[in-house]
Amino acid sequence: MLFQGEEWGASSPFQYFTDHDAELGRLVSEGRKKEFAAFGWNRDDVPDPQDEQTFLRSKLSWNEQSQSPHAEMLDWYRKLIALRKSHPELTNGSLEETQVEYSEDEKWLVLRRSSIEVAINLGSHPLKRQISTASGMLMASGNGVRLEESSLTLPQDSVAIIKLQ
Repeated sequence: MLFQGEEWGASSPFQYFTDHDAELGRLVSEGRKKEFAAFGWNRDDVPDPQDEQTFLRSKLSWNEQSQSPHAEMLDWYRKLIALRKSHPELTNGSLEETQVEYSEDEKWLVLRRSSIEVAINLGSHPLKRQISTASGMLMASGNGVRLEESSLTLPQDSVAIIKLQ
């Protein structure tokens, strides 16, 4: 699910805003301050849902879609959607047909469905992983991702989608 310009990495925040009558608006604003206080927020830092500026800050800048780095992010999402449409195994939500490996300490995750493997490295060091049956890279998040014979190298903060034989 994509929300509020996420597909191009919109720079505008999404802040909850309302246009209630005075009494309900006051109650909502106070409720937000109490809610965020539970997370350690200073009451003065909580955006007031009734303030028009909260709404205006949340408006998307549609021209960002054609500017770097937003255009590259939008292209990435378009390619992901096309990949999903062309590989039915990516739309199968059955947990019985999904295998997952991960390391919480090293911060990597590998998800496999049928002949597709998605490898994600959120760690601070490159991840080198043995792939015995890789037939090709479908998508990669950067130039540093490498698939060589039976080995996948993922730099930090990267993802690769691989077709297995």
